[in-house]
Amino acid sequence: MSSSALQSSNKPIAIMVDAEIKPDRLEEFLDIIEKDAIGSRSEPGCIRFDVVQNQENPCKFFFYEVYQDAEAVKFHKEQPHFALWTDFKASGGVVSSVSHKCHGIFLSEN
Repeated sequence: MSSSALQSSNKPIAIMVDAEIKPDRLEEFLDIIEKDAIGSRSEPGCIRFDVVQNQENPCKFFFYEVYQDAEAVKFHKEQPHFALWTDFKASGGVVSSVSHKCHGIFLSEN
């Protein structure tokens, strides 16, 4: 599906991020991602924003974000709490970060 078709869709959009954080930046990351998660959850179009930590590698995290639609994703990316995460990445705090954008098909109610 093209980007324009995705943006015109009114289906929920899920974003899954697989991120590995540099060990010496872990405490800084935890502070930033907590602020991002709390801020994101207060956005009108955010349905869910979860952050989980890998049990085998404490520097590996997964974010699971669900937004009402493409407009809610756009709004999210314009927020100051999102900039904390993008600035952290730009400063070299991550080993890797891969995002996957998905259509919400069967989602829980909460």
